[in-house]
Amino acid sequence: MFLDRRCIIFDLDGTLVDSLSLWSSVDQTLIERLSADHVRLTEPEAYALRWEAMQRYGEGSSTYIKLCAEMKARFGMKETPEEIHRQRYEIAREFGRTRLRYREGAPEVLRAMKAAGLTLAIATTTRRRNIVTYAEMNEALIAAAPLYDYFGDLIYSRDDVERVKPDPEVYERILEKTGFAPEECLVVEDAAAGMIGARAAGIDSVVISEPHSEPDREKLDRIAVRRYESHAEILRALEEERAARGA
Repeated sequence: MFLDRRCIIFDLDGTLVDSLSLWSSVDQTLIERLSADHVRLTEPEAYALRWEAMQRYGEGSSTYIKLCAEMKARFGMKETPEEIHRQRYEIAREFGRTRLRYREGAPEVLRAMKAAGLTLAIATTTRRRNIVTYAEMNEALIAAAPLYDYFGDLIYSRDDVERVKPDPEVYERILEKTGFAPEECLVVEDAAAGMIGARAAGIDSVVISEPHSEPDREKLDRIAVRRYESHAEILRALEEERAARGA
């Protein structure tokens, strides 16, 4: 599965790092701070607010300004949508620096894949500025598995493409950069958009379970060549492949 390929392409948010709940915390903090009645949303409520906005507006650069405009109207915020967005980014930057962590077992998977000689890449819809925060300012991530050490210049963000997932552009750029054929690559994802984009680029994908993607479980399993429930399960698969090759 993994050792038959030359390049493993990871999604970032929800796949490698536990950022989906972190973004919910960002919006919880923002709304409590700026809303007229200091409203306290639950994590599922904050996630649903953001998810519904992305369904309406897509993954474009204006999505989050529109989300902030909705927050302003719904929660009685006095600031402009642009100011709300600015404050949202400042909270996100602080949380990304101090709170974000790898998903359990992810650093071990990266180390094992690197030791096996695989090329590693990231294809993400997060902003480059967030990646800089994660890679250069988050001490926990740096201590566990520095992004630049494992992925080098094969980290592609939404700022590196014109069209984000489910468009295949980000994968096509990685194929062009590395010179690998689609069948030499494998995508690790937790969400449908990335897997659909991978399929359009001719690349197989595996899905790793993530709580926020559970409503799409059947859809994801139809697209993926295999499901893994955790990074520990991926690591076991790698070890079994390595043992079989050494036998």
